[in-house]
Amino acid sequence: MLETSALHDYFAPLREAQFIVLTTYRRTGAAVPTTVWFAEAGGVLYLTTGVQAGKAKRLRANPAVQVAPSDQVGNVQGPALAGRARVLEPHEEAAASAALQQKYGEQFTRLTAQTDVVRPTGRRIYIIVTP
Repeated sequence: MLETSALHDYFAPLREAQFIVLTTYRRTGAAVPTTVWFAEAGGVLYLTTGVQAGKAKRLRANPAVQVAPSDQVGNVQGPALAGRARVLEPHEEAAASAALQQKYGEQFTRLTAQTDVVRPTGRRIYIIVTP
């Protein structure tokens, strides 16, 4: 088990990245990499996606993930780190939303508004990744 200070700094290699490749796993064990926006706050990572997104379905079945810094098209630019992911409950979403808003600003507001309009369910979820 990592010490508290080491846990807080676990995702430090990702802090300067604008994107990460989030790797989730199918029930078969096959890895599925997806490039996503993220924000690091308090030693954890926050992401957002649609409730029906494949990555959300996969991490509900298997919370083990890998995260690595990347460019916008998913070219990995550093080492992958193991983590555990879960979908946040609605009462936990404010911290995730605030962290993403702080990192990406108006760009985050515009993009999420655009995707929420075309999303069939209209439901956005937030995900937390812990060491």
